[in-house]
Amino acid sequence: MKTNNVFKSILLTIFILVNMAYSQPSGQIRVAVLPFENADGRMEYNIWSYQLQDSIAKYLISKDPNEFNYRIVPIDSIEVLLAELNINPYNPQYASDMWKVVEKLNCQKVISGNFNIQHKKFLINAYIYIPELKLPDPRYQVKDIFKDITDEDIYSAAELIGKRLRPAILAGD
Repeated sequence: MKTNNVFKSILLTIFILVNMAYSQPSGQIRVAVLPFENADGRMEYNIWSYQLQDSIAKYLISKDPNEFNYRIVPIDSIEVLLAELNINPYNPQYASDMWKVVEKLNCQKVISGNFNIQHKKFLINAYIYIPELKLPDPRYQVKDIFKDITDEDIYSAAELIGKRLRPAILAGD
């Protein structure tokens, strides 16, 4: 058991060092897209926590593939930290526990949110967080997106979220 924990710690350290090894050009900021909180609580929807995270990250990467303005933290680095700290987006404490991950990632912006099921539709909210305050920036939020419970609609929600939140990353404030 101790060997497994030592291995996880070494792996975590390697991921963090690799992420820090990339030098950030002037003006570039680090952005972490975290899994969305499953506020509904039904386990069959847990996969969407990660699907929204992945889709939004891919959208943002596609809009700045050469990382001139921002760098999206690799999702595998986030997953390693979540596993190491035993943090799950379907745990009621996720909203407070996610800051442990953010602190280790050393990011200037954080994107995350939550979803719930209302009248057989996804209700999705997404936010740009200010890490120093641990609060969402009131200027950059996407609230009350209703989408059918289908892959296509969830992915279109991710694009909508990306379009609305990307200006916050570009503004750099």
